Amino acid sequence: MTCLWDSEYDQKYVEPRMNRPLERGKEFMMAVAEMELTQEMLGTEEQTRASEKFFTDEFFAGKRDDRVMFTKYFDHKPFQFRHGMDRHPAFQLPALLKAAERLSKDPRTAGKSHFETGSPDRNAWFGARPEGQTLVDAIASIEGGKNWVILKRIHEDPEYREILMQIVPQLSEVSGVDMAKVYYDPTMTIFITSPGRVTPYHMDGETNFLAQIHGTKMVYIYDGAEPSVLTSQQLEKYWTGNLPKIDYPENLPHGHWQYTLAPGNGVFNPAIFPHWLQNGDEVSVSVSMNFKRRHNAAIGALRFNHFARKFGMLPEAPGRSRTVDRAKEMFFGRAYEFAKSRMKK
Repeated sequence: MTCLWDSEYDQKYVEPRMNRPLERGKEFMMAVAEMELTQEMLGTEEQTRASEKFFTDEFFAGKRDDRVMFTKYFDHKPFQFRHGMDRHPAFQLPALLKAAERLSKDPRTAGKSHFETGSPDRNAWFGARPEGQTLVDAIASIEGGKNWVILKRIHEDPEYREILMQIVPQLSEVSGVDMAKVYYDPTMTIFITSPGRVTPYHMDGETNFLAQIHGTKMVYIYDGAEPSVLTSQQLEKYWTGNLPKIDYPENLPHGHWQYTLAPGNGVFNPAIFPHWLQNGDEVSVSVSMNFKRRHNAAIGALRFNHFARKFGMLPEAPGRSRTVDRAKEMFFGRAYEFAKSRMKK
């Protein structure tokens, strides 16, 4: 099933952005330098006014059809959404270069971000950092290389934390779910990707909103509730930290949902719905916002089942009895979470 934009939205917002000329080599870095010079010429006071004005706008479209999608599919199925984050100066490449410098120098965030180079296929695994290259180097050479840069937990930088705190209540309003009450540890991560690069097949344990800022990419999402994609025992291993890599389904190369992302739109990806991504022919910048559910009966039941099997038991898979799932989560799942949090300390 391919999800497309409505034609009016395509013509007004997507097509003009997709038809911009591609930056190449030195021209790309010259464009970045020009953007930096423009920001300096604006002056601090005017930048502040522009930022304050942006914060009064909505990050997420409030149109009826968008709200319907959020209400109907949030936390259950993938869907596409519109946003205004691509206009924010903090997500442009000059600002991201400066943010990378701050993250690298701050002892609280140094080493958290990841970058790698190469040409992996969709069934590969994530690589190691190249020797002799810094985080800032990887971003500076992003256009001409095969780099993948992850600015992890960038919200630990004060500027991006403020933005994330603006976003959370807007997501609550558009989804009809109190994000701060139902979820915890809101996280912002920024992906900067070289042209044509593939992000291998993987899954995440958090609810995820991926907003496209610059460039285009294809996102292929798989139904994590399908046993042909993930078996119950694979999920048990995943939620107990014993499944680092999942098997790519060769018979379903493009997943159950396919989305084309361009600046101004994004995709919601439920937890444990595997996916892989193919970048377009220019540099891509995407903002990811993740949320962890405070209580999840299915996850607690899966953890209980994993350890029950070690004692020769054949536990029932989650989803057949809500009462049984809740009991497993309450009496074992929460104890597991508590023990895990104590071990981290």
